[in-house]
Amino acid sequence: MSGPDLTFSITFAPANAAELTQAVRLFNFEHFARHVMTAQFCRQHGKHCSYDMYIDMRNYHQMIENIEGRGSSNLWVYHAIEVCQASLLIERGYGGYGNPYTAEERALLYWLISLPQLELQTWKALAGGDGYTHVELASGSASAELVAYID
Repeated sequence: MSGPDLTFSITFAPANAAELTQAVRLFNFEHFARHVMTAQFCRQHGKHCSYDMYIDMRNYHQMIENIEGRGSSNLWVYHAIEVCQASLLIERGYGGYGNPYTAEERALLYWLISLPQLELQTWKALAGGDGYTHVELASGSASAELVAYID
Protein backbone atom coordinates (compact mmCIF):
# COMPACT_ATOMS: atom_id res chain seq x y z
CA MET A 1 0.00 0.00 0.00
CA SER A 2 1.24 3.49 -0.78
CA GLY A 3 0.71 6.66 1.19
CA PRO A 4 -1.51 9.59 0.37
CA ASP A 5 1.04 12.09 -0.96
CA LEU A 6 1.86 12.17 -4.65
CA THR A 7 5.05 13.58 -6.14
CA PHE A 8 6.07 13.90 -9.73
CA SER A 9 9.59 14.86 -10.77
CA ILE A 10 10.92 15.67 -14.20
CA THR A 11 14.54 16.41 -15.05
CA PHE A 12 15.86 18.11 -18.16
CA ALA A 13 19.43 18.36 -19.43
CA PRO A 14 21.62 20.35 -17.01
CA ALA A 15 22.25 22.96 -19.71
CA ASN A 16 18.47 23.64 -19.76
CA ALA A 17 18.28 25.06 -16.21
CA ALA A 18 17.80 28.72 -17.18
CA GLU A 19 15.39 27.82 -20.00
CA LEU A 20 13.28 25.68 -17.65
CA THR A 21 13.01 28.43 -15.05
CA GLN A 22 12.07 30.97 -17.71
CA ALA A 23 9.57 28.65 -19.39
CA VAL A 24 7.73 27.98 -16.13
CA ARG A 25 7.71 31.70 -15.30
CA LEU A 26 6.10 32.35 -18.69
CA PHE A 27 3.43 29.68 -18.22
CA ASN A 28 -0.02 31.20 -17.75
CA PHE A 29 -0.83 29.96 -14.24
CA GLU A 30 -4.38 30.67 -13.10
CA HIS A 31 -4.44 28.70 -9.83
CA PHE A 32 -0.85 28.92 -8.59
CA ALA A 33 1.27 31.85 -7.40
CA ARG A 34 5.06 32.06 -7.52
CA HIS A 35 7.29 32.54 -4.51
CA VAL A 36 11.06 32.93 -4.89
CA MET A 37 12.97 30.75 -2.44
CA THR A 38 16.38 32.26 -1.69
CA ALA A 39 19.03 29.96 -0.23
CA GLN A 40 16.43 27.55 1.17
CA PHE A 41 16.72 23.80 1.55
CA CYS A 42 15.85 22.11 -1.74
CA ARG A 43 14.42 18.59 -1.42
CA GLN A 44 15.28 17.84 -5.04
CA HIS A 45 18.99 18.41 -4.50
CA GLY A 46 19.39 17.87 -0.75
CA LYS A 47 21.10 21.21 -0.18
CA HIS A 48 20.38 24.95 0.01
CA CYS A 49 19.44 26.42 -3.37
CA SER A 50 17.61 29.41 -4.74
CA TYR A 51 14.57 28.35 -6.74
CA ASP A 52 10.99 29.17 -7.69
CA MET A 53 8.06 27.62 -5.86
CA TYR A 54 4.49 27.78 -7.18
CA ILE A 55 1.80 27.17 -4.58
CA ASP A 56 -1.91 26.65 -5.06
CA MET A 57 -3.80 29.88 -4.41
CA ARG A 58 -5.95 28.17 -1.80
CA ASN A 59 -2.94 27.62 0.51
CA TYR A 60 -0.46 30.21 -0.72
CA HIS A 61 -0.52 32.59 2.26
CA GLN A 62 -0.45 29.86 4.91
CA MET A 63 2.40 28.03 3.20
CA ILE A 64 4.46 31.22 2.82
CA GLU A 65 3.89 32.05 6.49
CA ASN A 66 5.15 28.56 7.41
CA ILE A 67 8.18 28.84 5.11
CA GLU A 68 9.10 32.25 6.54
CA GLY A 69 8.61 31.08 10.15
CA ARG A 70 5.61 33.33 10.78
CA GLY A 71 3.07 30.49 10.91
CA SER A 72 2.69 26.93 12.01
CA SER A 73 -0.30 25.68 10.04
CA ASN A 74 -0.25 21.97 9.32
CA LEU A 75 -1.25 21.88 5.68
CA TRP A 76 -2.40 18.41 4.71
CA VAL A 77 -3.99 19.02 1.32
CA TYR A 78 -2.09 21.26 -1.08
CA HIS A 79 -0.41 21.52 -4.47
CA ALA A 80 3.14 22.82 -4.89
CA ILE A 81 5.52 23.02 -7.85
CA GLU A 82 9.25 23.58 -7.33
CA VAL A 83 11.62 24.55 -10.15
CA CYS A 84 15.28 24.25 -9.22
CA GLN A 85 18.12 24.09 -11.71
CA ALA A 86 17.05 21.67 -14.47
CA SER A 87 14.44 19.88 -12.31
CA LEU A 88 10.77 20.36 -11.63
CA LEU A 89 8.90 18.72 -8.75
CA ILE A 90 5.11 18.62 -8.39
CA GLU A 91 3.80 17.64 -4.97
CA ARG A 92 0.20 16.97 -3.98
CA GLY A 93 -0.31 16.69 -0.23
CA TYR A 94 -2.93 13.99 0.39
CA GLY A 95 -3.44 13.76 -3.35
CA GLY A 96 -4.35 17.44 -3.65
CA TYR A 97 -7.72 18.94 -4.45
CA GLY A 98 -8.10 17.61 -7.99
CA ASN A 99 -9.15 20.01 -10.72
CA PRO A 100 -8.53 22.76 -11.58
CA TYR A 101 -5.09 22.29 -9.98
CA THR A 102 -4.27 18.88 -11.47
CA ALA A 103 -5.43 20.05 -14.91
CA GLU A 104 -3.09 23.03 -14.68
CA GLU A 105 -0.19 20.78 -13.61
CA ARG A 106 -0.86 18.51 -16.60
CA ALA A 107 -1.05 21.50 -18.95
CA LEU A 108 2.31 22.70 -17.62
CA LEU A 109 3.91 19.28 -18.25
CA TYR A 110 2.47 19.04 -21.78
CA TRP A 111 3.74 22.53 -22.54
CA LEU A 112 7.24 21.93 -21.16
CA ILE A 113 7.81 18.72 -23.10
CA SER A 114 6.64 20.45 -26.29
CA LEU A 115 9.36 23.13 -26.05
CA PRO A 116 12.28 22.29 -28.37
CA GLN A 117 14.82 24.06 -26.13
CA LEU A 118 14.14 21.63 -23.25
CA GLU A 119 15.69 18.17 -23.46
CA LEU A 120 13.81 15.71 -21.25
CA GLN A 121 16.06 13.27 -19.39
CA THR A 122 13.92 11.48 -16.80
CA TRP A 123 10.55 11.62 -15.06
CA LYS A 124 9.13 9.74 -12.09
CA ALA A 125 5.82 9.53 -10.20
CA LEU A 126 5.82 8.47 -6.54
CA ALA A 127 3.24 7.92 -3.81
CA GLY A 128 3.95 7.79 -0.09
CA GLY A 129 4.11 9.89 3.04
CA ASP A 130 2.12 9.87 6.30
CA GLY A 131 4.22 6.97 7.58
CA TYR A 132 4.27 5.07 4.29
CA THR A 133 7.44 4.46 2.30
CA HIS A 134 7.45 6.20 -1.06
CA VAL A 135 6.84 3.78 -3.92
CA GLU A 136 7.43 4.40 -7.58
CA LEU A 137 4.22 4.45 -9.61
CA ALA A 138 5.81 5.06 -13.00
CA SER A 139 8.98 6.41 -14.56
CA GLY A 140 10.57 6.97 -17.90
CA SER A 141 12.88 9.02 -20.06
CA ALA A 142 10.80 9.77 -23.14
CA SER A 143 8.11 12.36 -23.81
CA ALA A 144 5.80 9.72 -25.31
CA GLU A 145 5.96 7.66 -22.09
CA LEU A 146 5.17 10.75 -20.05
CA VAL A 147 2.21 11.68 -22.24
CA ALA A 148 0.87 8.13 -22.03
CA TYR A 149 1.14 8.22 -18.22
CA ILE A 150 -0.52 11.60 -17.64
CA ASP A 151 -3.32 11.05 -20.18
